[in-house]
Amino acid sequence: MRDYSTQATRHRRPEKKGPTAAVGITLSIVLLGAVAAILIWLNQTAIAPDSATLPKPSTQLTEEPKQAVATSETTTTIQQEVPEAPENFYTFYELLISGEVPIDVEAGQSRDEAVAEKLKSTVIQVASFRTADSAESTRVALLFLDLKARVIPPSQTNGGWYRIVLGPFKTVRDMRAAADVLTKNGYDAQVRRE
Repeated sequence: MRDYSTQATRHRRPEKKGPTAAVGITLSIVLLGAVAAILIWLNQTAIAPDSATLPKPSTQLTEEPKQAVATSETTTTIQQEVPEAPENFYTFYELLISGEVPIDVEAGQSRDEAVAEKLKSTVIQVASFRTADSAESTRVALLFLDLKARVIPPSQTNGGWYRIVLGPFKTVRDMRAAADVLTKNGYDAQVRRE
């Protein structure tokens, strides 16, 4: 058998190549430079008119500079009236280093103690089951999520259900992190007081 795939490339006509991207970029830079040069030239010719177009000196022109001098004198007097700032005007840095901020430590400690007492009796209930085997398998699944769950056996108060709970927690942040892990993995996290 003959391989005709290589023969097709020999008989093709070479395509005409157009200008490359570098030529287009170069032309656009040259065009942009020319426009900028023309704008600069027009700006300079508009600012500095020829001496032939200047009006001849008259009495009106001599009076205008006096008015300009008078306005400049008023501006200097206004600037002289502005009071100067004292030497140690910006003292924020010194206040930051040497200043003390009074903090009520006792109020913060009492609040932390109240939150800690509340967290001792707060747990997250993950699920509840009628059988111990189902509750134990869910507890093992939670161990794989790095959550230390415990099974509370049925009693008169919980209606005969095996409850799977997490807690107590040391901080509110730990409790919220555990609730987030449970929610992301499809468990219903209910915060309860024991």
